Formats: sequence, structure tokens, C-alpha cells
Amino acid sequence: MTNETFKTDHANVPKLTEENYPVWKQIIRRVLIAKKAYDILTGVELLPVGNCVALRPLQESWHDRANKALAQIHLGCCDKLLPLIDDTDDPVEMREALRDRLDNASPKLGRTQVLQKFTASQPSPDKMVTQ
Repeated sequence: MTNETFKTDHANVPKLTEENYPVWKQIIRRVLIAKKAYDILTGVELLPVGNCVALRPLQESWHDRANKALAQIHLGCCDKLLPLIDDTDDPVEMREALRDRLDNASPKLGRTQVLQKFTASQPSPDKMVTQ
């Protein structure tokens, strides 16, 4: 396990590893809220659509904050996890890829862990069963 961190304007964040996802997720959420980028990451705030001059500043602001979210997520990952997100420039896709791989609350991963624990706990002829 790594003890690496990366510095943001708002916090020193531990680099994301397979072991610290729940903690990392909470810290990076707060960083992205401070950067006004969290609603973009969750899909609550969408890119303003249109081609009028009045929308350009809103679109530029959205892109700027989306890029900040992308950078924070990318810089916050350890080298081992970067291949999960290196092929996208969309912070929403990055978030989903990391969540799908690391979130123990996801149904597929949860079922896999239950099966692994069940298999590991099966008694063998030479061992006593304990609770």
C-alpha cells in the first residue's frame, strides 16, 4: 500500500489505491465541491447547449470546471489504477470506471466478495469449524 498524497488548493489527498476508495471518495468529493465541479461529475449540471453568444461564458466555465475535476481525479490515482481512466477525458466516465472497480457496495463486487468469503470459510477435514 502506498502512503503517497497529492496536494490540491484545498487539501492533501491520499492517492487512490484499491484499499482506500471510501476515504478517497469523501475527500475528493469535498475538493470538487470547493472547485464547483462536483455537480458536473455527478451529472447534475450539464453543459449548457446552444450557440448563442450569451451561453459562451457559461460553456467556458463548465468546461473549465470539468477539466479541473478530470485533473483532480487523474492526479489522485496511484499508477496502478491509471489504466482504468487513461483512455477518457470525461470526468464522469472516470468516476464510473473507478466506482465500478473499487466500490465494495456495488452489487457485482459485493456478491463476489461474499462468494470468496464463503469459499474461504468452508471447513476442511483436518480443521475444526469455529464461529
